[in-house]
Amino acid sequence: MKRAGLMSIAAGLLLMACGKKESGLELSYPDFEGETVELISFSDSTVLKSAVVKDGKVIFDNSDLLGKEPRLAQVVIDGRVKGFFVIEEGKALLADSMSVATGTPLNDSFSRGIQQLDSVENLNDMIAYAEFAKKKYLENKDGVLGEYFGVEWIKYGEPKEVMKMIAESPEKFRKSKKVERYGRYASLRARTAAGEKYADFTATQQDGSRVALSDYVKAGKYTLVDFWASWCPYCVKELPELKELYVKYKDRGFEVVGVAVRDEPADTEAAVKRHGLTWPVIKNTGKVPYDVYGFSGIPHLILIGPDGRIVARGESAAQTATRLSGIFGD
Repeated sequence: MKRAGLMSIAAGLLLMACGKKESGLELSYPDFEGETVELISFSDSTVLKSAVVKDGKVIFDNSDLLGKEPRLAQVVIDGRVKGFFVIEEGKALLADSMSVATGTPLNDSFSRGIQQLDSVENLNDMIAYAEFAKKKYLENKDGVLGEYFGVEWIKYGEPKEVMKMIAESPEKFRKSKKVERYGRYASLRARTAAGEKYADFTATQQDGSRVALSDYVKAGKYTLVDFWASWCPYCVKELPELKELYVKYKDRGFEVVGVAVRDEPADTEAAVKRHGLTWPVIKNTGKVPYDVYGFSGIPHLILIGPDGRIVARGESAAQTATRLSGIFGD
């Protein structure tokens, strides 16, 4: 009887073990051998786990992270976000070439949504990007993916609309550190929206001089401010069209001024020469323009009118070309 009872208990434990799902994330990062990978909460930036890449891989067991609801995490190496992972039951895979893990239902759904969002971003039309992010947020607002798409909408959406959305959202969403951060940016965008006076700022140049945006915004002229960086491929892609606009309208009351953000002055100067830019470029601004105008990504174009009021912001070079054609009566 005793032996039979022990066998019954052992069989039960075996069945429980067999029925238990593996839950975790396998990372394939051969180019980051020896680097520390961190799994960080998307909502509050808490470090959940960390490990060192060995033989090109890291395996995180997330069974201790499973809760009542799935949650979203970022995979970070050396302070840079390499990808995203929804913590839920099941085993997921994230390779260096991917931005979102796959292999579980929510991760697969998230991956599809990100691919669609990226395809819109590649059009360099941030108005369309914001609309798509809004659509995905409304589809997922009651689930774990809602926070990510909601933040993307807040970053690029019409500021008054997204501020209203934040105010009407559940407390959990409002208290997210990312929502709080980008919500502040939305309020800055509202203060510097079309129809408002442009906001000035200053930066110290390599020679120690202080320059201001207002040094280049002339009364009676249209001024296009291009926030960009040498390391930004989308910024570089826009430059040929901006150069065409400058040549076409510079003798008709139109100026361009570049503002390099989060860029080393030497790198900015090299890029100016490499791309043949003939308009003035303010260097060494760091993150100051982000905190003045509340934009979240570059390139970011702001067109200032002859009266110092903002005519438009966040449009692409192609959209700006259409606008200038209307202004100058082409």
